[in-house]
Amino acid sequence: MTASPAPPTTARADVHVSYRQLLVAEPGRDHPGSVPNGLTASVPGAAVILTGIHTGVVDVTVRLVATRPPVDTGWDETEEVELVTFTGEIHVCGLMSEHPAALPVLTPQGPGRYGMRVQARGRDLDPAAVPKVPFEFYLVTVWPLDVGSEAAARLGVGVAEELGLPDKSSELRRWAREHGLPQSERARSPRSEPGRAAGLGAPLRLPTAVRGVVPVVDHRVRIVNPFQDVAAPPPLPDGLVAAAPDSLLIRTEKRRGVVGMHVTWQPAAPRTPVRGWEQYEEIEFVTTTGVMRVQGLTAEDGGETNLTPQGAGRYGLRVHGRARDADRLSNRLSNRPGESYLLVVWPVALGKGTQPFMDV
Repeated sequence: MTASPAPPTTARADVHVSYRQLLVAEPGRDHPGSVPNGLTASVPGAAVILTGIHTGVVDVTVRLVATRPPVDTGWDETEEVELVTFTGEIHVCGLMSEHPAALPVLTPQGPGRYGMRVQARGRDLDPAAVPKVPFEFYLVTVWPLDVGSEAAARLGVGVAEELGLPDKSSELRRWAREHGLPQSERARSPRSEPGRAAGLGAPLRLPTAVRGVVPVVDHRVRIVNPFQDVAAPPPLPDGLVAAAPDSLLIRTEKRRGVVGMHVTWQPAAPRTPVRGWEQYEEIEFVTTTGVMRVQGLTAEDGGETNLTPQGAGRYGLRVHGRARDADRLSNRLSNRPGESYLLVVWPVALGKGTQPFMDV
């Protein structure tokens, strides 16, 4: 979902740079440590643009548009990256300098995901110069991809404030480990009844079930937030699944190749296992952002699958597996799914005022 588009905005300013870096960042955010394409790279909350000169003034134009525009000609270099902002306060500035007052906020529609195109001209003219009049020119074009209240919920915006924590990314993970470490329930008898959901308010809107294939690396299928893939992964489990805050790991019998993946959602813990699956295991997990995706999942409809669409909080997960023994001794069929998994997800505690990481 995107917010209503704002009128196009264009502004220009001379920006002083140091150490060949222009920053596109929220205040206090660390910028990327490497730039594989040589021009720009991003991490959640920040991006960096590399200049030709080490120190001096460059010409920067910012253009804010409603949708991704056609590529402008007349520039030496063009690269695109995705910006993720938790505050909506991303500015352009030089390293170790304030952002110019003439340039607007790049993310005026608030927290969420934006596209950013960086175009440059003149980076190779005189890298040793220290110009006071710019001869390097940059055009930074930004447009919204997924912004508004639903995007903010998926990013976990506001959760830190509700819990009285100053820094979302580090403090929330510490708090989740201390108070909400998920508990595995491996080897549950099929006749036993899982716990009921708790702490939920209005009826939930559940996504449509999806299925596809997932790549396997060293017996592992990971489930993480792809925009903040910084959570420590759990150890490889002896059974089907293991969890840590913001990270899940499914153990496959295949060492490499692909496996089939089915994902479905329920409003509360299912009472009985799904028929036709040979084994299953149940676990609870914590997401501090509300974004958890199966890494590499290619859904049949081409879409991306978020396991936690109701936002940050605590969820239950039941993993069913079948045909696992068939591939135990051989990887000859690793380019075919063969082995398959069904993920059933339901919310346990989430939403404002429900203390989403408390034990229930």
